[in-house]
Amino acid sequence: MTIKINREETNLEVLARITKATARKYECSMNINFQNGKRQIEFIGNDECKAKIANAVEDYFKNPAEEDTKQKSGEPDRPQGH
Repeated sequence: MTIKINREETNLEVLARITKATARKYECSMNINFQNGKRQIEFIGNDECKAKIANAVEDYFKNPAEEDTKQKSGEPDRPQGH
């Protein structure tokens, strides 16, 4: 018996969702469709904001949050064992 395994690369989808959340700050949005192997991303909004959004997303990875702002909620990053 053969079992078919579909491997999905989710990094692009995660990046697209981070970008979509950032786009909202600029009153823009994105349609994202990663179902059934599709890789569709559509930008909705002012094209002049694209560079600002891209720079903001890039900054997230270049400049991580300061130590004192990482855990505002007081919750640990990962669930702790009981």
